[in-house]
Amino acid sequence: MKKSIFIAALGTLIEYYDYAIFSMFLPFLAPTFFPANSAYDALIMGFYAVLIASVARPLGGIVFGAIGDRFGRRRALLISLYGIAAATLLIGFLPGFKSIGMAAMVILTLVRAVQMLCYGGEYSGAGIYVVELAKARYMSLVGAVLTAMALLGSVVASLVGMFLTWHNPASPNWRLAFILGGVVGLIAIYFRQGMTESVNHEDLAKRESLGKIIVTYPKQLFAGVCIGGFSTLPFTTVLSFINPVLKTKGYFSGFAFMSLQFALSSIAVIILISSGLIADRVTPAKVMRYASIALLILSIPLGFMLQSYSLWLIICAEVILVVLNELLLGPSNAYLKQLFPANCRYRGVAFSFLLGDVDGWRFNSVGRKLVVQK
Repeated sequence: MKKSIFIAALGTLIEYYDYAIFSMFLPFLAPTFFPANSAYDALIMGFYAVLIASVARPLGGIVFGAIGDRFGRRRALLISLYGIAAATLLIGFLPGFKSIGMAAMVILTLVRAVQMLCYGGEYSGAGIYVVELAKARYMSLVGAVLTAMALLGSVVASLVGMFLTWHNPASPNWRLAFILGGVVGLIAIYFRQGMTESVNHEDLAKRESLGKIIVTYPKQLFAGVCIGGFSTLPFTTVLSFINPVLKTKGYFSGFAFMSLQFALSSIAVIILISSGLIADRVTPAKVMRYASIALLILSIPLGFMLQSYSLWLIICAEVILVVLNELLLGPSNAYLKQLFPANCRYRGVAFSFLLGDVDGWRFNSVGRKLVVQK
């Protein structure tokens, strides 16, 4: 059991590295694929490409949820790892706009959509898998560690970015990060084949249609949508939108940008594990409730800080947002597991959580001008 949990978490780390490097390196790769008058305009075009591709995330919840509820969690998690590793490797070798014109933009968007589709099945599926295997008294901690391992992938991505921008901060060889991720992802498939199944075949035989799930569990699905949006929006806002814009606007060098991403991701990992420990002592719902209230109360003053002309105020606001985000996200795997029975848990959790997460990407793409203009 412990071995299977570790293998699942290790696979999630590698998959999130593959997923995160796109956002980490978007300010660098955008000028290669999107023709524009400035690096900032190219970055904005990259954001819109991400917005289009993000539609695939809830679809991934449906597709891989159906596989996981019918054939088992193990098979779904294996297929998702194949897909995201292959897509990451392809990005590393994809020709730019100068070589193949508009086809570069289209192919990049489609490949990113494949990444999002597969990660849509990976994150929630791995979270469900580990909490199903975990003992009840450690359920929140195990679920939080799984999420921490995912964000540890972001830490590794930022470390790779720091290395690649150390000597040449203006134009790092970003393709190496994608090639490395693709190769390591393919290697991880070998280890993930050793996972045991977390549900009984009897439960899988009682699977329900998606339509029946929607009719039977509307409140649970709505809760999943709210948790998916509220527990990912702050982190996504900071690392995937605000910091890339600040870098493109000249607030950071390439190395400083990667260093800040590394620091924020490391803080997130620590808070995630802490929130899991706290949730096992009280309840997941109580930790998530207090974190949600704090986010609601502080959202307006933090918004003003993000629009200030002080870089230090912006960074302070980012740290607070990341801390509250992870306090809410840490116990979410354990909490969401309780909302649905085993025969429809994968689809119910993955679809609702990722549908809420897509709202976060849409908000950020529309609201990107919240960041102070230099």
